[in-house]
Amino acid sequence: MDHGQDPDIGSLGWNDLVVLKRRHSASIREVIQEIANIDTTILPKLNQQLREGKEELNQLIMKSRHNQTEVQHVNSDLLDLSEKIRQSKNFLLMMQNRMPQETEEELLHVSKFNQTLVDGRNYGSNREKDQILSTMRDASMKLDAMKAFRTIRGQLQRFEEQCEVTRKSLLTLDVESRLLHTEISKCKRKTQGLLNSKHNVVAERGDQLSKCYQISKQLEKINAQLDILSEARGSRGRVGFRAVYTSNIIKAKESAKKKLQSGGKLSFEELRLLYNEIGY
Repeated sequence: MDHGQDPDIGSLGWNDLVVLKRRHSASIREVIQEIANIDTTILPKLNQQLREGKEELNQLIMKSRHNQTEVQHVNSDLLDLSEKIRQSKNFLLMMQNRMPQETEEELLHVSKFNQTLVDGRNYGSNREKDQILSTMRDASMKLDAMKAFRTIRGQLQRFEEQCEVTRKSLLTLDVESRLLHTEISKCKRKTQGLLNSKHNVVAERGDQLSKCYQISKQLEKINAQLDILSEARGSRGRVGFRAVYTSNIIKAKESAKKKLQSGGKLSFEELRLLYNEIGY
């Protein structure tokens, strides 16, 4: 019902005014109930959902940051491994052209045989001894080179295995990062939707408060006209009825009315005090 198009109150009789008052009173009860439903059910539910949504979003953001930190660490590890692989390959490439023609068994035999000659003093002169020792040193250096080559080749294999494991870890982290990004975007959309709903509900609450105010103004006019008619009919019932209001109740009602006019949020008790049927 459009309360802004009520008939001229001053032209209505007592019965018409009473009917109109009852209609407005029923309307204002519905509006008050709607406001109470917003305050006690709809807004609290939306606020709870918003808190849960923001908490979920914060957790997802924290996971995303942790994921990015892990990606940085794994990338750093991968870079170190790549450098070690490069150095190992360069070393092996350099040593490959310098590896002795003899086998390790042959060199071990030469070293052992010449050591036996030295230990048994089976040489004819110091010069021959020096030649034997030189042969032993040459064989030892070649054996060391073979050992180093074998060690570096083993390290290279381990580095390459670690590199493969690290690459797989990086791929896993990348998949997790994409999933987190999707979840964060979804959570943000959900939270924004809840915020939009809350804004709409708050706007609706404001509209209902405005409607309350408009109806209350109409009720005030109706009550004033009823008072005039009551006095004209010699009835003091309504005047006597209004006298039961204490000064404290009147002050509380005026305070609630000022809060409503300023756009403040009224409690359910204030709304009932402001728009209860006793007053109208």
